[in-house]
Amino acid sequence: MEILKTKNVLFIEDNDDFAQNFMTLLELFVHKIWHCKDLSHARDIFTREVVDMIICDIKLNNENGLSFIEEVRKFETRMPIIVLSGNKNEEFLFRAIPLNLTAYLLKPIKYKDFVASLEKCAKSFSKTETILLKNGDIFDKHNQALHLKDGTTIELGKKETAFLKLLIENKNQIVTKDMIIESVWNFEDVTEGAIANFIMRLRKKIGKNFIHTVAESGYKLGI
Repeated sequence: MEILKTKNVLFIEDNDDFAQNFMTLLELFVHKIWHCKDLSHARDIFTREVVDMIICDIKLNNENGLSFIEEVRKFETRMPIIVLSGNKNEEFLFRAIPLNLTAYLLKPIKYKDFVASLEKCAKSFSKTETILLKNGDIFDKHNQALHLKDGTTIELGKKETAFLKLLIENKNQIVTKDMIIESVWNFEDVTEGAIANFIMRLRKKIGKNFIHTVAESGYKLGI
């Protein structure tokens, strides 16, 4: 599970005592933990920071953690997510099934179940950490970099990484501007001109052949 030492966790839990005990154990395995007590704070952290995995309680005062996870899954289909629950509520279980969860842990959480869930997270990272492109370049999502086949490494920003990830994951279809606003800008207001300027700067950085423009439709992976 050494790979987890490089990962940042968004931990959403409103019970202070449980959160402190849980984080004392969790910090032995991961790089950084952001603890949030409500979904508003969680959305803010998720938007501003590089989050690699999520651990979320379901019942958060008057909120439901599954609502946040449903939002995340709209544009983060593979991110490891562990859900915590205080009971075997069938409604929660059925709602959680389509969310592709790494684990669904019932409180009080047993140590062996906790470790097993982290091992699943580690395995998922090992499978998706880097992507070999057909031209020989390597896209490194976690380190936000593009390793060219000539040995050059191009450092990427958070939005640049999110955009390339979107292109690569949808390599056989057109990436629309709505998809870009959702995945790269997290639904923030952004003009078409701002998107065009962003892509123009990225093309200068990584090469014009990487991104192919589809007239009046969007963009596709060009390599």
